[in-house]
Amino acid sequence: MRRKKGINWILILLPIAALGSVVFFSRQNKSLARTLAETTSKVAMTASENIATVVKTTNGAKIPKIIFVQPGRKFFLPSANWVPQSFNNCGPATTSMALQYFGYNVSQVETKKALRTNPSDSNVFTYEIGDYLRKQYNIESRLMFNGNLAILKTLVTNGYYIIIEDWLHPNEDIGHNAIIRGFDDDLGVFIADDPFTGVGVKYKYSDFDEGQWKPFNREYLPIYRKDKEELLRAIIGENWEPKIMYQNSIKLNEADVAKNPKDMYAWFNLGTSYFALGNYPKAKEAFEKSRAIGWPTRMLWYQYQPVQTYNKLGEYAKALETAAIGLKTYEPYPELHLESAIAYKGLGNLPQARKEAERAIVLAPNFELAKEFLRTL
Repeated sequence: MRRKKGINWILILLPIAALGSVVFFSRQNKSLARTLAETTSKVAMTASENIATVVKTTNGAKIPKIIFVQPGRKFFLPSANWVPQSFNNCGPATTSMALQYFGYNVSQVETKKALRTNPSDSNVFTYEIGDYLRKQYNIESRLMFNGNLAILKTLVTNGYYIIIEDWLHPNEDIGHNAIIRGFDDDLGVFIADDPFTGVGVKYKYSDFDEGQWKPFNREYLPIYRKDKEELLRAIIGENWEPKIMYQNSIKLNEADVAKNPKDMYAWFNLGTSYFALGNYPKAKEAFEKSRAIGWPTRMLWYQYQPVQTYNKLGEYAKALETAAIGLKTYEPYPELHLESAIAYKGLGNLPQARKEAERAIVLAPNFELAKEFLRTL
């Protein structure tokens, strides 16, 4: 490897110790919060024993390289007490379980009041869970896409619980939240605390990745305290930067399309990735190919970027037609009402735009984007 001029590299070798056992604690013996603290401490100790630390010096300044624990064949973080979700309440119930990991006992009734904007609200976006945890409990999170099995295993091994959004069951179209907290390569499964089916639920790698997680562009939300952010950043690597993350996502999406040109989810994921990068013509092309293959009934309940794409391109009639697909089966959807309002304004129909924006605010009284839009009319 070529050395850069003016930079000296010092290699400090520390003793190597293998990760010889799985850390598992029973909640019957200790409080979950204390157990988690002990688990995290053991993870940190293992990390300090398993590293070769590279220190780069530039003008005398030393910059330590953060090393994280590589996953073995299995690892389990402590379980939450199960919070069986009430009807359409997987997001708040998942949030209730997530709070247990940090020592809080908050019912799904309370989290529901904070996260669901109206009694008929059937979908809590993952980012909304992250915002709630941060604002109310100083629990940090990082919303990521383009995940893979290896990154989930590495995060768990280093003490991170991961909230995911996926289909409730493989190859169906009911959106769901759960928490990944372990894995077992011998069984070929992830271990999840799932508000629908219980704690310690086993997700088969293949079923989970292709049949449940892929439809959401492999979205994941690690949750953590602020002092673990630099370690998380080291694990995530270059994908920490959103632009790079979505560029890498496009590469994977395109590879999936090349493998199977009739892969509806691969085309949809390609659309969401291009949309995130602001390439709306490419997003439109991918979404339309996905739709031509056939969207499931609830596709737009959870991801409405196709509607946003048409609005961004000024194709307002198409935006309204596409929004109507979602609203036909899920009317109390404030985001789609706002997108409809934007489209009506673009078509010059201001009374209908006002009506749609006001409906969005009725459904979500704290929906600031809708309030800002309404002030423009």
